[in-house]
Amino acid sequence: MRVDAFYTYDPALAGFPAGPRPPIRAGLKEQGVVVQRPAKNMEGETMAIVMVSTGALTHSGVRTVSLQSLLLGTGIAALILVAAGIAIGYFVARSGTSIPLPLHRAPAQAPYTIEQLGALAGRLFRLENEAAQLGKRVGLAPNHDAQSHDSGSSSGKTGTGGSGGPMLPPRLPSSDPVAALDEGIKKVEAQLARVGSLSTQRNLSQMFFPSRLPISGVELGSAFGNRVDPITHRLAFHGGLDFAADPGTPIRAAAGGVVAFAGWSHDFGWLVEIDHGNGLVTRYAHASKLVVKTGMLVAPGDVLSYVGSTGRSTGPHLHFEVLRNGQYDDPQNYLAGL
Repeated sequence: MRVDAFYTYDPALAGFPAGPRPPIRAGLKEQGVVVQRPAKNMEGETMAIVMVSTGALTHSGVRTVSLQSLLLGTGIAALILVAAGIAIGYFVARSGTSIPLPLHRAPAQAPYTIEQLGALAGRLFRLENEAAQLGKRVGLAPNHDAQSHDSGSSSGKTGTGGSGGPMLPPRLPSSDPVAALDEGIKKVEAQLARVGSLSTQRNLSQMFFPSRLPISGVELGSAFGNRVDPITHRLAFHGGLDFAADPGTPIRAAAGGVVAFAGWSHDFGWLVEIDHGNGLVTRYAHASKLVVKTGMLVAPGDVLSYVGSTGRSTGPHLHFEVLRNGQYDDPQNYLAGL
């Protein structure tokens, strides 16, 4: 609609008399005049706004829409959008497809650096050498496989001359370096296990080997071999060692074993014999009192009896003997510290 003129129509100024006013809307509508709703002027009197158009309003493109119709249309559009969203979600769920989401991943980093792997390889090499040295000390044959490292290093032997050169990073194997180090650790563990087993066997052997003094801190009397018999004053063989000691001094086992005999003997007086296995037997004679009994198991250093002068003796002392496969053997070949 094109508006040709805009007028302000005030009934008071037009000289309308008091009372009912003429219906100006009906007459003006036919002539293309639009009369807006009454308003009030600045004096508070009622006035009307009139727009004049050349064409009739019936041929205009302007349409009037009420507030209820607008709200109804908006609600219908919102329902349509919600239904469309539900339909799309249902379709995606039925099809089993998922929408990929962008993932922010940190850049991959190597679990070990070259310096760390080199340090681990160096420590492993030192452990291998230490295990080999420990094996030699306990009498274990060297394991050549454990001596050579998978990283291509040379043997652990070093010369007495000087050495040097530039400091270069260690060469690691072309395969997985962690797997190579793990294999080296397994070899060291196997070497240490062999050392531990041999050490246990050695400890057991030493436990049953008569190497401990039966009495410590005393003077050695008659030695092993021929001597002048103290009673007959004739040359005779002495099958052991005599330890001069005060009466009542504890006599201890030179090694662990089983008490084969504990009792009286005509020549030895109160006597204790211990079987250590492997054909070794020790005797402790001329005691004043016995502590152990036949069949008891004793450990190295256990008290067996007390020094006395029983049997064929001239004074308080300990007569100590070592027999190997039933034959007299010099105790000094076994006792440490003599």
